Amino acid sequence: MDGKYLYGFVQTAHAVQLDIAGIDQEMLYTVPHRDIAAVVSDAIPIIGSDLPREAVFSCLTTHQAAIEAVMERYEIIPAKFATVLSGVDLVHQVLKTEYHPIRSSLTEMANRIEMDVVVLWRDPAGLFKKIAAMPQIDDIKRQMADASPDRCQQLQIQAGKQVKTILDSMNASCAKEVIDSLTPLSTACQPHEVKNDEMILNCAFLLDRHRQDAFEKEIDVLDKQYDNRLTCRIIGPLPPYSFRTLEIERIDPDVVENARVLFSLGKTVTNLEIRARYRELAKTLHPDHFPKDKTAQNRFELLNKAYEILKAYCRGNTCSFAPEDIQNWIAVKPMTYAAGMR
Repeated sequence: MDGKYLYGFVQTAHAVQLDIAGIDQEMLYTVPHRDIAAVVSDAIPIIGSDLPREAVFSCLTTHQAAIEAVMERYEIIPAKFATVLSGVDLVHQVLKTEYHPIRSSLTEMANRIEMDVVVLWRDPAGLFKKIAAMPQIDDIKRQMADASPDRCQQLQIQAGKQVKTILDSMNASCAKEVIDSLTPLSTACQPHEVKNDEMILNCAFLLDRHRQDAFEKEIDVLDKQYDNRLTCRIIGPLPPYSFRTLEIERIDPDVVENARVLFSLGKTVTNLEIRARYRELAKTLHPDHFPKDKTAQNRFELLNKAYEILKAYCRGNTCSFAPEDIQNWIAVKPMTYAAGMR
């Protein structure tokens, strides 16, 4: 097969066949360059938004299981889920052109692990009963006893909002205490989506590997402080999914070429020339010069978008707009993490 499914990057100079099954039950192996390597398999899965949710989840589970199996042998920087490269030549190109950011990520995450912590109320029904007995809620219930049907409905809504406010305050206070207790043992934390009112905290922590035992003991301490009213689930150790998942970025050649033409640039330019040309065009095309022209603002916005494209494309002091150079442009960058993605 020509396509290569990418799982992540490890630090090794060797081509190794790994006894680990990945997507479509294809076996994983490494493609090395200098002292780093891409972990890939010969698979071209079709993972799109039109697939059933269960199928996508199954592929994601396989993706993560493979990465975590690799972690038992190497420290691995994960790649974004469903990253497929067109062939081994493109894998080599990624490793060669993006060697330094990949190597830097491996160095930064060396001997570090992710621990995911979920904290829930152990007895949510009892907690809601306790909140319902609080004076401010009890007062609303007394008013409901003599209220008209319409007023009673309003008071029910008011009581519900008050219960939610109290619960949110309790959850926030507890979550802060947990994070404050675990932060000294970690180097970073990444909150995830809290899926319901019973869940207090859903958070990933990045920590040095040698602190794992102390981290888990601190969770036990917190549990005792709350008189076993909490349920704490720890998932890990994991690769640094929430802190350094890398994604492969390609660029649309037509978009780059259109930006070049808009700026009237030659086939080879420097960043200084791009900035100078932008300042010149921005002064000429600024909407203030065309108060009666309704299209002036759109032209100026297109200019700014083109400038952002050119800045992203031209990463060195000098860049080439030769068609083959635009076509071969590729970059590796850390994913921008959004809460709830994991």
